[in-house]
Amino acid sequence: MSGEAASARSDRLGPRNLSIPARLERLHDVRAFVDRVSLDAGFGERARHEIKLAVNEAVTNAIRHGSASADDLVELAIKEEDDRLIFSVADTGIFVDRFELPRDLPERGRGLRFIAELMDGLEVRPDYDGTTICFFKRSVR
Repeated sequence: MSGEAASARSDRLGPRNLSIPARLERLHDVRAFVDRVSLDAGFGERARHEIKLAVNEAVTNAIRHGSASADDLVELAIKEEDDRLIFSVADTGIFVDRFELPRDLPERGRGLRFIAELMDGLEVRPDYDGTTICFFKRSVR
């Protein structure tokens, strides 16, 4: 694909953002938003399903572990760059690293591994003001 075509597609999509209160009942809105954006970016049904699962997991973790109250905000940002759809989920919590798993999987603490399996890249960015999880899915075009 030429650089002009890639630029035109990126300009067409543009950054998309969604801010929700830290309430699990808002996950339906998140999934619908993510599905629309990934469809606009040209992803097929299987990739959109994987994207929805990964974002749902990241936002669920932000609500359950990264929020002190239901009034805290969870911020979702999506942008298209270099044939990738990049997702950032930010919360106000302090990150506790549980990415390395023991042989016997606990009932909880597998979210980052799950996201990493579904997506093409993952990065955790802890900060004093909260935590941002960034991950991306490559376009198959």
